[in-house]
Amino acid sequence: MLNKIFLRIENYLIIATALVGYSFAIFFPDNYCNVLLFGGHFLISHMEATISWTIVLFIPFIMHYALRKRKKGDSTILASHVIITLLIIFAFPFLFNTAPLILDEWHHLTVPPPMFDQWQDINYYATLMMIALILIQVLFFLYGFIALFTNDNKPSSSGPIE
Repeated sequence: MLNKIFLRIENYLIIATALVGYSFAIFFPDNYCNVLLFGGHFLISHMEATISWTIVLFIPFIMHYALRKRKKGDSTILASHVIITLLIIFAFPFLFNTAPLILDEWHHLTVPPPMFDQWQDINYYATLMMIALILIQVLFFLYGFIALFTNDNKPSSSGPIE
């Protein structure tokens, strides 16, 4: 039973969020991330980030489960979805680990220090990664929805995941 749980690739979507949240809590000197979104400066705790990733990944997890139960979906697409998602998720701690500590007042200075520019670049890349993560989940949801509700009786090239 436990072997089946760890062999199902979709389970790593949920396990990965716990690992990333745990790594944030252990390896970062502060308990929050400085994030610049839509021109506003926010402090997001690592627990909030972990909960938001869990919510974002829960729907694709359910879609993986439904596709596996109905024996639909291409195993290559399912595996590549999980692998790409995990690569993006595990890139976040490495990206934020390189971010310098900044002060909020630096945002309003005429000439902010170079560390602030580096911090802004890292936040830009993190925002792009989050947009890519959400876009991949939406595209996978659409693929799963189409695969579940079409009556295609011919087998796929690599077969369904069991």
